[in-house]
Amino acid sequence: MSSNISPECLDAFPEPLLVVGDGGRLHAANLPAAGLLRLPRGGRPEVTLREIADLSAAELDALLRFCLATTTPVQLQLTFYPAAGRPLSLRCEGWRCLSDGAAAALIRIPDEAETRSRVRHLTEELDQEYRVRRYSEDRLRSALAQLHDVNTIRDHMLAQVSHDLRTPLNAILGMTEFMRREPFGPLGRKYCEYVDDIHTSGDILLQLVDKVLNLAWDDVRRDSATEATADLGECVKNCCRVMEPIAKLRGLHIMAPENVSMPKLRADQLLVKHILMNLLGNAAKYTGRGGHIRITIERSRGNALAIQVKDDGPGIPKDKLDAINGGRTVSDPYVTGDSRVGFGLALSRRTAKAIGGRLKIRSVVGEGTVASLVLPPHLVEADQPAVH
Repeated sequence: MSSNISPECLDAFPEPLLVVGDGGRLHAANLPAAGLLRLPRGGRPEVTLREIADLSAAELDALLRFCLATTTPVQLQLTFYPAAGRPLSLRCEGWRCLSDGAAAALIRIPDEAETRSRVRHLTEELDQEYRVRRYSEDRLRSALAQLHDVNTIRDHMLAQVSHDLRTPLNAILGMTEFMRREPFGPLGRKYCEYVDDIHTSGDILLQLVDKVLNLAWDDVRRDSATEATADLGECVKNCCRVMEPIAKLRGLHIMAPENVSMPKLRADQLLVKHILMNLLGNAAKYTGRGGHIRITIERSRGNALAIQVKDDGPGIPKDKLDAINGGRTVSDPYVTGDSRVGFGLALSRRTAKAIGGRLKIRSVVGEGTVASLVLPPHLVEADQPAVH
């Protein structure tokens, strides 16, 4: 229900108020409005809203319909032209009221102080909302960082446990194969059965460990892989020690650098060992009795470090070699190293990429294969002795 507005009631308000009747004629203007718009004080102004505001007939008609349709204040933007002074572009509010019993539009012009107060209040609300969102985003970033750390710890834990199991298992399998040949005399039927059981059980366990290790390596990220430091000399020494029983069993000779100071690498030592073990295992598996496997460490012209595993085995055919160096998977036991779970060159290539290096294969059928782990200079710690 609209309230009836009298001139005395209007003057009681400190804010400029206008009452606009039918046809846009001003029924009343309180003292603040008369002072703001330079209107005659007291009595009914003999002007229309169109005369003091920049409105066409259609705009005035639309404004009146808009205001007369509601008793809830609606926002208006009006430009007033006082008798003296500059034009005033003001944000106003309008709604329906009664003036002398007839429907009219009451237009309120908020003062600047209230406007500034509203702006300040809205600014404070926005600032508070921004702080809440910023806090939520920081919490989310922290949670994501923790999840990343947990994922990294999980990957390295799986890799470490799997590697620690796989290394002695390879030695156990190598020794059982050696005992099967009975080089120091007959073992007896019962002992031979025990050796077969040990070998069979160890082989099954090795397959399970290989699967876990394969998954762990596949999730390793470059950033987490390059945080640690690897002692290349220790990696080469440990890998050769593990492979020695298998090499002796197959009549192979493993030759590694001796009395040579090797550099430290900015890479995960476990990953470097993993690559070397795969390359040595691949070479040992396909090099005939009496063959040689040589590990060399070389610096290229660009100061990159190349860790090479050379063998004089049968070599790799050119079509398969092109596929290997092109990064494609080749269904061949020589290429995958271990046909059971896909270890070998294919997995070593992914691991080399994870630590920031690359795997390069050169081979000639009938002459042998050279598998090189090439590491860029930034992965080799400074002030390290040159290796030739």
